[in-house]
Amino acid sequence: MSDAEAPVTAEASGHTAGTQSAYLDRLMRRESFAALWPLFAKGVKPAKEMTESFSALEHLRPFIRDGEPLRVVHVGDGAHARTAALFSLKTSAENISVDPEMNEALVGQCRDRFTIDRFTFRKARIEAVCDELRALPPMRTFVTFVHAHVGVDRVLALLDWHAAFTLVCCLPGKQRSTQHHIESSGEDPHVLSPSREYQVLLPRT
Repeated sequence: MSDAEAPVTAEASGHTAGTQSAYLDRLMRRESFAALWPLFAKGVKPAKEMTESFSALEHLRPFIRDGEPLRVVHVGDGAHARTAALFSLKTSAENISVDPEMNEALVGQCRDRFTIDRFTFRKARIEAVCDELRALPPMRTFVTFVHAHVGVDRVLALLDWHAAFTLVCCLPGKQRSTQHHIESSGEDPHVLSPSREYQVLLPRT
């Protein structure tokens, strides 16, 4: 299943820039919502989690190059691999979800039921799979930290990457980068959470 789409804009979505529901409205209009819902519905606040994951997609989308192979590693993606599933449905990237609490049975069942392509997952801490990830064939690689409870700069030092997105929740000292180029940052008004600060990072050259 694939459900690629253009970025959310006020003109395309029918919403003004200040309307918080723009991401959720866009997601619920698409056929891919049926495949995403079994994963996000398991969360305590599924609307919050959906908009958090969609924020990563929207802020990294400008760096996606048409026709070029791309890999996205989703660190601390939760038990239900929510952000990797979203990227798999909305882009042509290869997606790898990594989390020590991964519910492999549920995620695998959903992936197979809805034929979600380019979507793999690892039940592990990111440190345990870094060597495996770095041994993969060379490819432009993005990294997402959607409310991941890890040190962003520490993890990025272990990976080969070209762009990253972090959404800060409860550990701003770790979840904000202080070592890499901040391409953009601020608060995303479409994230349905009181914690909506983000950074888009690029490696320093």
